Amino acid sequence: MKKIFILSIILIITNFAQSQNIIRKGYLGIRGIENNDSIANSKNLNINFGVIVTEIFPNSTAENLGIIREDIIVKINSKEIKDLKSLRAISTGLKSKEKIEIYIIRNNDELILNGEVAPLPFEKSEDYEIIYDEVKFKDGFIRIIINKPFGNQKFKSIFFIPGYTCFSLDNLGKHPYGQLIDGLCKRGYIVFRSEKPGIGDNTNTPDCSEIDYITELEAFEVAYNKLKTYDFVDKNNLFIFGHSLGGYEAPMIAQRNGAKGVIVCGTGVKSWFEYIIEMFRFQNIIAGADYVENEKFIFEVIPLLFDYLIKKIPPLQLSENSDYKKLLFDCFEYDGNEHIWSRNYKYWQQIQDLNMLEIWKGVSGKVLVIRGEADYQAFSDNDHKMIADIVNFYNPQNAKFILIPNMDHGFAKSKTPEESYKNSQIKGYYYENFNPIIIDIVDDWIQSLD
Repeated sequence: MKKIFILSIILIITNFAQSQNIIRKGYLGIRGIENNDSIANSKNLNINFGVIVTEIFPNSTAENLGIIREDIIVKINSKEIKDLKSLRAISTGLKSKEKIEIYIIRNNDELILNGEVAPLPFEKSEDYEIIYDEVKFKDGFIRIIINKPFGNQKFKSIFFIPGYTCFSLDNLGKHPYGQLIDGLCKRGYIVFRSEKPGIGDNTNTPDCSEIDYITELEAFEVAYNKLKTYDFVDKNNLFIFGHSLGGYEAPMIAQRNGAKGVIVCGTGVKSWFEYIIEMFRFQNIIAGADYVENEKFIFEVIPLLFDYLIKKIPPLQLSENSDYKKLLFDCFEYDGNEHIWSRNYKYWQQIQDLNMLEIWKGVSGKVLVIRGEADYQAFSDNDHKMIADIVNFYNPQNAKFILIPNMDHGFAKSKTPEESYKNSQIKGYYYENFNPIIIDIVDDWIQSLD
Protein backbone atom coordinates (compact mmCIF):
# COMPACT_ATOMS: atom_id res chain seq x y z
CA MET A 1 0.00 0.00 0.00
CA LYS A 2 1.29 3.45 -0.87
CA LYS A 3 1.93 5.75 2.04
CA ILE A 4 0.29 9.17 1.79
CA PHE A 5 1.44 12.17 3.78
CA ILE A 6 0.35 15.81 3.61
CA LEU A 7 3.22 18.15 4.39
CA SER A 8 1.51 21.19 5.83
CA ILE A 9 3.96 22.34 8.43
CA ILE A 10 1.97 24.02 11.17
CA LEU A 11 2.80 27.60 12.01
CA ILE A 12 1.34 30.74 13.40
CA ILE A 13 1.15 34.50 13.10
CA THR A 14 1.39 37.29 15.62
CA ASN A 15 -1.02 40.21 15.68
CA PHE A 16 0.55 42.02 18.62
CA ALA A 17 3.43 44.40 18.13
CA GLN A 18 5.33 43.07 21.14
CA SER A 19 5.20 39.49 19.86
CA GLN A 20 8.05 39.27 17.40
CA ASN A 21 10.16 36.52 18.91
CA ILE A 22 8.57 33.60 17.09
CA ILE A 23 9.30 33.21 13.40
CA ARG A 24 6.59 31.45 11.46
CA LYS A 25 7.58 28.03 10.24
CA GLY A 26 7.65 27.06 6.62
CA TYR A 27 5.06 25.38 4.44
CA LEU A 28 6.39 22.89 1.90
CA GLY A 29 2.86 22.08 0.77
CA ILE A 30 2.84 18.79 -1.10
CA ARG A 31 1.11 15.46 -1.03
CA GLY A 32 3.36 12.57 -1.97
CA ILE A 33 4.09 8.86 -2.01
CA GLU A 34 7.34 7.03 -1.37
CA ASN A 35 9.29 5.85 -4.38
CA ASN A 36 10.30 2.18 -4.34
CA ASP A 37 11.54 -0.61 -6.61
CA SER A 38 8.08 -1.42 -7.92
CA ILE A 39 7.23 2.17 -8.81
CA ALA A 40 10.68 2.82 -10.24
CA ASN A 41 10.38 -0.20 -12.55
CA SER A 42 6.87 0.68 -13.69
CA LYS A 43 7.86 4.28 -14.47
CA ASN A 44 11.33 3.46 -15.85
CA LEU A 45 12.96 5.64 -13.20
CA ASN A 46 16.70 5.67 -12.59
CA ILE A 47 16.27 5.83 -8.81
CA ASN A 48 14.21 3.82 -6.31
CA PHE A 49 14.08 6.31 -3.42
CA GLY A 50 12.73 9.79 -2.68
CA VAL A 51 9.18 11.16 -2.51
CA ILE A 52 7.04 11.39 -5.64
CA VAL A 53 4.87 14.51 -5.65
CA THR A 54 1.18 13.78 -6.26
CA GLU A 55 -0.30 17.17 -5.34
CA ILE A 56 0.92 20.73 -4.77
CA PHE A 57 -0.97 23.11 -2.48
CA PRO A 58 -1.57 26.80 -3.28
CA ASN A 59 0.72 29.49 -1.84
CA SER A 60 3.23 26.87 -0.77
CA THR A 61 6.99 26.65 -1.14
CA ALA A 62 6.52 23.84 -3.65
CA GLU A 63 4.21 25.91 -5.84
CA ASN A 64 6.44 28.98 -5.64
CA LEU A 65 9.50 26.96 -6.67
CA GLY A 66 7.72 25.41 -9.65
CA ILE A 67 7.49 21.82 -8.42
CA ILE A 68 5.00 19.80 -10.46
CA ARG A 69 3.28 16.44 -10.14
CA GLU A 70 5.50 13.40 -10.68
CA ASP A 71 8.61 15.31 -9.58
CA ILE A 72 10.69 13.22 -7.19
CA ILE A 73 12.16 15.10 -4.23
CA VAL A 74 15.53 13.57 -3.40
CA LYS A 75 17.30 16.28 -1.42
CA ILE A 76 16.51 19.47 0.52
CA ASN A 77 19.34 21.80 1.51
CA SER A 78 21.91 19.04 0.88
CA LYS A 79 20.03 16.55 3.10
CA GLU A 80 18.91 13.38 1.35
CA ILE A 81 15.22 12.52 1.17
CA LYS A 82 14.93 8.74 1.23
CA ASP A 83 11.27 8.48 2.24
CA LEU A 84 8.36 10.36 3.81
CA LYS A 85 9.88 10.12 7.26
CA SER A 86 13.08 11.89 6.23
CA LEU A 87 11.07 14.49 4.29
CA ARG A 88 8.95 15.19 7.36
CA ALA A 89 12.00 15.47 9.60
CA ILE A 90 13.63 18.07 7.37
CA SER A 91 10.53 20.05 6.43
CA THR A 92 9.35 20.49 10.03
CA GLY A 93 12.48 22.52 10.72
CA LEU A 94 11.93 25.00 7.90
CA LYS A 95 11.35 28.67 8.76
CA SER A 96 9.49 31.13 6.58
CA LYS A 97 11.58 33.42 4.37
CA GLU A 98 14.76 31.37 4.80
CA LYS A 99 16.58 30.22 1.68
CA ILE A 100 15.86 26.73 0.42
CA GLU A 101 17.35 24.47 -2.24
CA ILE A 102 15.37 21.44 -3.40
CA TYR A 103 16.83 18.74 -5.61
CA ILE A 104 14.29 16.92 -7.76
CA ILE A 105 14.24 14.31 -10.48
CA ARG A 106 11.98 15.21 -13.41
CA ASN A 107 11.82 12.84 -16.36
CA ASN A 108 15.02 11.22 -15.04
CA ASP A 109 16.82 14.57 -15.15
CA GLU A 110 18.11 16.20 -11.96
CA LEU A 111 17.00 19.79 -11.34
CA ILE A 112 17.92 22.17 -8.53
CA LEU A 113 15.22 24.62 -7.48
CA ASN A 114 16.18 27.62 -5.36
CA GLY A 115 13.97 30.08 -3.55
CA GLU A 116 12.47 31.18 -0.27
CA VAL A 117 10.40 29.17 2.18
CA ALA A 118 6.74 30.20 2.18
CA PRO A 119 4.78 30.48 5.46
CA LEU A 120 1.73 28.38 6.13
CA PRO A 121 -1.42 30.46 5.50
CA PHE A 122 -2.89 31.80 8.71
CA GLU A 123 -6.30 30.87 10.04
CA LYS A 124 -9.03 33.28 9.00
CA SER A 125 -12.70 33.69 9.87
CA GLU A 126 -15.50 36.02 8.85
CA ASP A 127 -17.32 35.24 12.11
CA TYR A 128 -14.73 36.29 14.71
CA GLU A 129 -11.17 37.49 15.19
CA ILE A 130 -8.24 35.08 15.30
CA ILE A 131 -5.30 36.45 17.24
CA TYR A 132 -1.83 34.90 17.25
CA ASP A 133 0.43 35.75 20.16
CA GLU A 134 3.15 34.12 22.23
CA VAL A 135 4.22 33.59 25.82
CA LYS A 136 7.66 33.11 27.34
CA PHE A 137 8.40 29.57 28.52
CA LYS A 138 11.79 28.53 29.90
CA ASP A 139 14.38 29.58 27.28
CA GLY A 140 11.92 30.08 24.46
CA PHE A 141 8.42 31.08 23.42
CA ILE A 142 5.16 29.17 23.06
CA ARG A 143 2.61 30.05 20.42
CA ILE A 144 -0.90 30.84 21.59
CA ILE A 145 -3.98 31.30 19.42
CA ILE A 146 -7.12 33.15 20.48
CA ASN A 147 -10.53 32.93 18.83
CA LYS A 148 -12.27 36.12 19.92
CA PRO A 149 -15.81 37.32 19.13
CA PHE A 150 -16.05 40.74 17.50
CA GLY A 151 -16.60 43.58 19.94
CA ASN A 152 -14.83 45.67 22.56
CA GLN A 153 -16.45 44.25 25.70
CA LYS A 154 -14.98 41.68 28.07
CA PHE A 155 -15.84 38.09 27.16
CA LYS A 156 -16.25 34.86 29.05
CA SER A 157 -13.20 32.81 28.14
CA ILE A 158 -12.41 29.11 27.77
CA PHE A 159 -8.86 27.78 27.99
CA PHE A 160 -8.80 24.55 25.94
CA ILE A 161 -6.43 21.67 26.78
CA PRO A 162 -6.22 18.75 24.31
CA GLY A 163 -5.33 15.10 24.84
CA TYR A 164 -1.87 13.60 25.17
CA THR A 165 -0.69 13.49 21.56
CA CYS A 166 1.93 15.88 20.20
CA PHE A 167 0.25 17.71 17.33
CA SER A 168 -0.35 21.33 16.53
CA LEU A 169 -3.57 23.13 17.37
CA ASP A 170 -3.05 25.60 14.54
CA ASN A 171 -5.06 25.33 11.31
CA LEU A 172 -7.37 22.70 12.77
CA GLY A 173 -10.00 23.14 10.07
CA LYS A 174 -12.66 20.43 10.38
CA HIS A 175 -10.75 18.52 13.02
CA PRO A 176 -13.20 17.89 15.92
CA TYR A 177 -11.21 20.33 18.06
CA GLY A 178 -11.53 22.92 15.33
CA GLN A 179 -15.29 22.44 15.09
CA LEU A 180 -15.63 22.61 18.87
CA ILE A 181 -13.61 25.83 19.12
CA ASP A 182 -15.42 27.38 16.17
CA GLY A 183 -18.82 26.57 17.64
CA LEU A 184 -17.98 27.92 21.10
CA CYS A 185 -16.58 31.16 19.70
CA LYS A 186 -19.73 31.67 17.64
CA ARG A 187 -21.68 31.36 20.91
CA GLY A 188 -19.78 34.37 22.21
CA TYR A 189 -16.84 32.84 24.07
CA ILE A 190 -13.17 33.56 23.72
CA VAL A 191 -11.43 30.23 23.16
CA PHE A 192 -7.74 30.17 23.98
CA ARG A 193 -5.35 27.57 22.54
CA SER A 194 -1.74 26.96 23.50
CA GLU A 195 0.71 24.80 21.58
CA LYS A 196 2.54 22.15 23.56
CA PRO A 197 6.31 22.68 23.84
CA GLY A 198 8.17 21.84 20.66
CA ILE A 199 5.05 21.95 18.47
CA GLY A 200 4.02 24.33 15.70
CA ASP A 201 5.68 27.73 15.72
CA ASN A 202 7.26 27.38 19.15
CA THR A 203 10.80 28.69 19.44
CA ASN A 204 13.52 27.19 21.66
CA THR A 205 11.14 24.99 23.61
CA PRO A 206 11.82 21.33 24.43
CA ASP A 207 10.49 18.61 22.14
CA CYS A 208 6.97 17.54 23.10
CA SER A 209 7.84 13.88 22.64
CA GLU A 210 10.75 14.22 25.07
CA ILE A 211 9.18 16.21 27.91
CA ASP A 212 7.51 14.73 30.97
CA TYR A 213 4.03 15.42 32.30
CA ILE A 214 5.20 18.05 34.78
CA THR A 215 6.85 20.13 32.05
CA GLU A 216 3.75 19.98 29.87
CA LEU A 217 1.62 21.07 32.82
CA GLU A 218 3.97 23.99 33.50
CA ALA A 219 3.64 25.12 29.88
CA PHE A 220 -0.16 25.12 30.06
CA GLU A 221 -0.05 27.02 33.35
CA VAL A 222 2.14 29.73 31.83
CA ALA A 223 -0.27 30.03 28.91
CA TYR A 224 -3.33 30.11 31.18
CA ASN A 225 -1.86 32.96 33.20
CA LYS A 226 -1.16 34.78 29.93
CA LEU A 227 -4.88 34.56 29.15
CA LYS A 228 -5.60 36.57 32.29
CA THR A 229 -3.58 39.53 31.00
CA TYR A 230 -5.81 40.46 28.06
CA ASP A 231 -8.13 43.43 28.44
CA PHE A 232 -10.92 41.68 26.52
CA VAL A 233 -11.00 38.72 28.94
CA ASP A 234 -13.57 38.71 31.74
CA LYS A 235 -11.36 37.66 34.66
CA ASN A 236 -14.43 36.61 36.66
CA ASN A 237 -15.57 34.21 33.97
CA LEU A 238 -12.58 32.00 33.19
CA PHE A 239 -13.19 28.35 32.35
CA ILE A 240 -10.79 25.49 31.64
CA PHE A 241 -11.88 22.73 29.25
CA GLY A 242 -9.79 19.57 29.35
CA HIS A 243 -10.40 16.77 26.88
CA SER A 244 -9.14 13.23 27.44
CA LEU A 245 -5.83 13.47 29.34
CA GLY A 246 -6.30 17.22 29.25
CA GLY A 247 -8.96 16.40 31.85
CA TYR A 248 -6.15 15.56 34.26
CA GLU A 249 -4.39 18.88 33.68
CA ALA A 250 -7.49 21.08 33.77
CA PRO A 251 -8.30 20.60 37.48
CA MET A 252 -4.63 20.91 38.42
CA ILE A 253 -4.38 24.30 36.71
CA ALA A 254 -7.67 25.43 38.23
CA GLN A 255 -6.57 24.31 41.68
CA ARG A 256 -3.32 26.26 41.46
CA ASN A 257 -4.45 29.31 39.51
CA GLY A 258 -8.17 29.64 40.01
CA ALA A 259 -11.08 29.43 37.56
CA LYS A 260 -14.80 29.95 37.73
CA GLY A 261 -15.35 26.53 36.24
CA VAL A 262 -13.71 23.37 34.94
CA ILE A 263 -15.12 21.28 32.09
CA VAL A 264 -13.75 17.79 31.44
CA CYS A 265 -14.83 15.36 28.76
CA GLY A 266 -13.76 11.77 28.16
CA THR A 267 -11.23 11.61 30.98
CA GLY A 268 -10.35 9.50 34.03
CA VAL A 269 -9.87 9.59 37.76
CA LYS A 270 -8.28 6.27 38.79
CA SER A 271 -4.58 5.50 38.80
CA TRP A 272 -2.99 5.03 35.39
CA PHE A 273 -2.07 1.45 36.36
CA GLU A 274 -5.73 0.63 36.96
CA TYR A 275 -6.89 2.43 33.83
CA ILE A 276 -4.55 0.53 31.50
CA ILE A 277 -5.67 -2.83 32.86
CA GLU A 278 -9.33 -1.89 32.46
CA MET A 279 -8.61 -0.42 29.02
CA PHE A 280 -7.20 -3.69 27.70
CA ARG A 281 -10.06 -5.60 29.29
CA PHE A 282 -12.66 -3.35 27.62
CA GLN A 283 -11.15 -2.31 24.30
CA ASN A 284 -9.73 -5.68 23.26
CA ILE A 285 -13.13 -7.30 23.61
CA ILE A 286 -14.96 -4.76 21.45
CA ALA A 287 -12.14 -5.18 18.91
CA GLY A 288 -12.98 -8.89 18.71
CA ALA A 289 -10.70 -10.58 21.24
CA ASP A 290 -11.74 -13.79 22.99
CA TYR A 291 -12.67 -13.16 26.62
CA VAL A 292 -10.56 -15.92 28.14
CA GLU A 293 -7.54 -15.35 25.89
CA ASN A 294 -7.70 -11.63 26.61
CA GLU A 295 -7.69 -12.27 30.35
CA LYS A 296 -4.60 -14.44 29.94
CA PHE A 297 -2.99 -11.53 28.09
CA ILE A 298 -3.91 -9.16 30.93
CA PHE A 299 -2.28 -11.49 33.45
CA GLU A 300 0.91 -11.19 31.37
CA VAL A 301 0.66 -7.39 31.20
CA ILE A 302 0.11 -6.76 34.92
CA PRO A 303 3.71 -7.57 36.04
CA LEU A 304 5.07 -5.38 33.23
CA LEU A 305 2.80 -2.49 34.24
CA PHE A 306 3.80 -2.88 37.86
CA ASP A 307 7.51 -2.76 37.05
CA TYR A 308 7.07 0.18 34.68
CA LEU A 309 4.55 2.38 36.51
CA ILE A 310 5.01 1.45 40.15
CA LYS A 311 8.67 0.46 40.38
CA LYS A 312 9.61 3.12 37.76
CA ILE A 313 11.85 0.85 35.69
CA PRO A 314 12.69 2.46 32.30
CA PRO A 315 11.40 0.59 29.22
CA LEU A 316 14.92 0.11 27.86
CA GLN A 317 15.74 -1.88 30.95
CA LEU A 318 12.39 -3.68 30.88
CA SER A 319 13.00 -4.73 27.28
CA GLU A 320 15.93 -6.84 28.39
CA ASN A 321 13.23 -9.32 29.41
CA SER A 322 12.19 -10.96 26.12
CA ASP A 323 8.55 -11.40 27.22
CA TYR A 324 8.33 -7.78 28.29
CA LYS A 325 9.99 -6.66 25.08
CA LYS A 326 7.34 -8.32 22.93
CA LEU A 327 4.53 -6.80 24.99
CA LEU A 328 6.10 -3.35 24.83
CA PHE A 329 6.37 -3.40 21.06
CA ASP A 330 3.02 -5.09 20.43
CA CYS A 331 0.81 -3.21 22.90
CA PHE A 332 2.49 0.01 24.05
CA GLU A 333 3.86 1.49 20.80
CA TYR A 334 7.36 1.19 22.22
CA ASP A 335 10.02 2.72 19.97
CA GLY A 336 12.90 0.66 21.32
CA ASN A 337 14.32 3.55 23.28
CA GLU A 338 12.48 5.90 25.68
CA HIS A 339 9.02 6.36 24.19
CA ILE A 340 5.73 4.69 25.04
CA TRP A 341 2.65 5.73 23.04
CA SER A 342 4.75 8.46 21.37
CA ARG A 343 5.64 10.18 24.67
CA ASN A 344 8.70 9.96 26.89
CA TYR A 345 8.21 7.09 29.33
CA LYS A 346 8.45 9.45 32.32
CA TYR A 347 5.29 11.22 31.15
CA TRP A 348 3.22 8.12 31.94
CA GLN A 349 5.08 7.35 35.14
CA GLN A 350 4.31 10.82 36.46
CA ILE A 351 0.63 10.46 35.57
CA GLN A 352 0.65 7.27 37.64
CA ASP A 353 1.79 9.32 40.64
CA LEU A 354 -1.22 11.67 40.47
CA ASN A 355 -3.90 11.35 43.14
CA MET A 356 -6.76 12.68 41.08
CA LEU A 357 -9.25 12.40 43.93
CA GLU A 358 -7.13 14.75 46.01
CA ILE A 359 -6.70 17.10 43.06
CA TRP A 360 -10.45 17.28 42.46
CA LYS A 361 -11.02 17.85 46.18
CA GLY A 362 -9.02 21.08 45.84
CA VAL A 363 -11.07 22.49 42.96
CA SER A 364 -13.31 25.17 44.42
CA GLY A 365 -14.99 26.31 41.21
CA LYS A 366 -17.94 24.79 39.40
CA VAL A 367 -17.34 21.55 37.51
CA LEU A 368 -19.00 19.98 34.48
CA VAL A 369 -18.12 16.34 33.76
CA ILE A 370 -19.09 15.04 30.32
CA ARG A 371 -18.90 11.58 28.83
CA GLY A 372 -20.08 10.46 25.40
CA GLU A 373 -22.07 7.25 25.71
CA ALA A 374 -20.13 5.71 22.82
CA ASP A 375 -16.69 6.61 24.19
CA TYR A 376 -14.51 3.49 24.14
CA GLN A 377 -11.34 5.32 25.24
CA ALA A 378 -12.84 6.84 28.40
CA PHE A 379 -15.27 3.99 28.83
CA SER A 380 -16.34 4.28 32.46
CA ASP A 381 -19.51 6.09 33.49
CA ASN A 382 -18.58 5.39 37.10
CA ASP A 383 -15.24 7.19 36.83
CA HIS A 384 -16.90 10.29 35.44
CA LYS A 385 -19.65 10.18 38.05
CA MET A 386 -16.96 9.75 40.70
CA ILE A 387 -15.38 13.08 39.72
CA ALA A 388 -18.71 14.84 40.25
CA ASP A 389 -19.29 12.95 43.50
CA ILE A 390 -15.87 13.91 44.87
CA VAL A 391 -16.33 17.59 44.03
CA ASN A 392 -19.83 17.63 45.51
CA PHE A 393 -18.71 15.82 48.67
CA TYR A 394 -16.23 18.58 49.52
CA ASN A 395 -18.05 21.46 47.79
CA PRO A 396 -21.75 20.57 47.68
CA GLN A 397 -23.70 21.21 44.47
CA ASN A 398 -20.61 22.41 42.59
CA ALA A 399 -20.41 19.56 40.06
CA LYS A 400 -22.68 18.11 37.39
CA PHE A 401 -22.29 14.93 35.34
CA ILE A 402 -23.85 14.65 31.88
CA LEU A 403 -23.88 11.53 29.70
CA ILE A 404 -24.31 12.46 26.03
CA PRO A 405 -26.03 9.87 23.81
CA ASN A 406 -24.72 9.37 20.27
CA MET A 407 -21.27 10.85 20.95
CA ASP A 408 -17.88 9.20 21.29
CA HIS A 409 -14.41 10.21 22.48
CA GLY A 410 -13.75 12.37 19.42
CA PHE A 411 -17.12 14.20 19.64
CA ALA A 412 -18.34 12.14 16.67
CA LYS A 413 -21.79 10.62 16.25
CA SER A 414 -21.73 6.99 17.35
CA LYS A 415 -24.34 5.13 19.38
CA THR A 416 -22.19 2.53 21.13
CA PRO A 417 -18.49 1.95 21.88
CA GLU A 418 -18.55 -0.95 19.41
CA GLU A 419 -19.94 1.32 16.69
CA SER A 420 -17.42 4.02 17.55
CA TYR A 421 -14.56 1.53 17.24
CA LYS A 422 -15.75 0.55 13.76
CA ASN A 423 -16.26 4.17 12.76
CA SER A 424 -12.75 5.05 13.91
CA GLN A 425 -11.44 2.82 11.12
CA ILE A 426 -13.20 4.97 8.50
CA LYS A 427 -10.95 7.68 7.09
CA GLY A 428 -12.35 11.15 7.74
CA TYR A 429 -15.23 9.94 9.91
CA TYR A 430 -14.42 12.26 12.82
CA TYR A 431 -14.18 15.25 10.52
CA GLU A 432 -17.53 14.64 8.86
CA ASN A 433 -19.65 13.45 11.79
CA PHE A 434 -19.05 15.96 14.57
CA ASN A 435 -21.91 16.08 17.10
CA PRO A 436 -22.59 19.76 17.93
CA ILE A 437 -24.54 18.83 21.06
CA ILE A 438 -21.26 19.16 22.99
CA ILE A 439 -21.34 22.89 22.18
CA ASP A 440 -24.95 23.21 23.36
CA ILE A 441 -24.22 21.47 26.65
CA VAL A 442 -21.12 23.54 27.45
CA ASP A 443 -22.91 26.77 26.50
CA ASP A 444 -26.02 25.94 28.53
CA TRP A 445 -23.97 25.01 31.60
CA ILE A 446 -21.86 28.18 31.54
CA GLN A 447 -24.94 30.35 31.06
CA SER A 448 -26.61 28.59 34.00
CA LEU A 449 -23.88 29.87 36.32
CA ASP A 450 -24.86 33.53 35.89
